[in-house]
Amino acid sequence: MQPSFWLSMAPLLIGVVWMFFYVIYRWCAIFSFYPSKWILWIISFCSAAITFFTVRYAWNNVFITVLWTIFSRLLVSCFLLFFLFWIEHIISIRYKINKWIVLGVVLVFFATWIFFSLHTKVVTLDIQSDKIEKDLKILLVSDIHVDYVLSTHHLKTIGQLIEKEKPDMVIIAWDLLNRPHPWYVDAYTYFQKNSYGVPMIAIMWNHDVMWARDVYQKISEVSPIIFLDNQSIKIDWIQIVWIVDKSVRGEESLNNNISETSMDNSGEIFTIFMTHQPIALEKLKDYAIDLEVAWHTHRGQIYWFRKIVELMNDYDYWLFKEDWKMAYVTQWIWTWGLPFRLWTQSEAVIINLKK
Repeated sequence: MQPSFWLSMAPLLIGVVWMFFYVIYRWCAIFSFYPSKWILWIISFCSAAITFFTVRYAWNNVFITVLWTIFSRLLVSCFLLFFLFWIEHIISIRYKINKWIVLGVVLVFFATWIFFSLHTKVVTLDIQSDKIEKDLKILLVSDIHVDYVLSTHHLKTIGQLIEKEKPDMVIIAWDLLNRPHPWYVDAYTYFQKNSYGVPMIAIMWNHDVMWARDVYQKISEVSPIIFLDNQSIKIDWIQIVWIVDKSVRGEESLNNNISETSMDNSGEIFTIFMTHQPIALEKLKDYAIDLEVAWHTHRGQIYWFRKIVELMNDYDYWLFKEDWKMAYVTQWIWTWGLPFRLWTQSEAVIINLKK
């Protein structure tokens, strides 16, 4: 590895070590426990070093993979606790704060964040059109971002939704994996073990293509999921069209991407357009698209990041209309990077197409 990498990362590593130390020290101080500062520095350095190495290297080892999952979340937790304890420290200069109040605030804070990420709400989208020949129910879930430790929870949630809602079709919009570890792939054996008798279609996007474009082949070997890539298909009276994410295709034009799908642009068939990053409906005015479905934005994942998301994307979240076209941007079902959400809840979408 280039020495310049370590030189550039050294200040960040020092800052992370100090942050770990401060959080551990303040936590101990709240409960009147004062261990040796040398021991705290050693623990902080080891925690920061393990975090850096497990994030930097894609270790092909189960133990290291688990460490990466734990310590990446530990780093985020320490970052959040750092600000909480810093605020507590400023207040305690003038006012004495009961340690149980501090503990209660921390627990409520984290419980709130975890609730928004683990509890999945179901949004129902009812659409009527003369092109719809019979009622059809589609279950849409997106951005699962499977990792080793927390992978099974939302896969089970999807299974429970299939059993409860009894959809005619399931669309799983990628990103399916955070990284292409074989243990992440094996998580999808859950759908093989639990046969629901429902067509399951998956669409690949930026995370999946970035890590390993052939990873969908591995998942298809251990699950009943059918993978489709930058194309269109007709299922009876409905057409589903999707394009590969622009982060993969670079500056290639939207028109080129759509033309590759060979979609039926006659306007006689009900067309659902799937796009990872939301595209303004006015940019699709030359295409007979009835419903655009997008995700990727995560709605910022944390409330304060929503404005940034709005600036970086054509749409942020929810339902948009122009003429007869509609676009729905879902805030997806899991988390990426930060293991928390705040006022942007995990979400699954039921699309009811009605005559």
